[in-house]
Amino acid sequence: MSEQQQKPKSFMQELDLWIDLNVVGVIVSNAAVFEEDPQRWPEAVAEVKRAIRAKVLESYHNGQRTPARPEKGGRYGR
Repeated sequence: MSEQQQKPKSFMQELDLWIDLNVVGVIVSNAAVFEEDPQRWPEAVAEVKRAIRAKVLESYHNGQRTPARPEKGGRYGR
């Protein structure tokens, strides 16, 4: 199956890939640095937090652009 014919990835699949790159990747790629200089941990934590906040803000903005769905009827909103 070619790349163009593949099913689009779900949000959770894309999120997993993003986490691998922006969270796990930062930690793994800097592991040796952290062992040599533990004082660098706060810098790495701050970088990961910035990336997570940016991703959450992006998701929030995407949700704001999506039109609201009509509520379902019934007593309990089903």
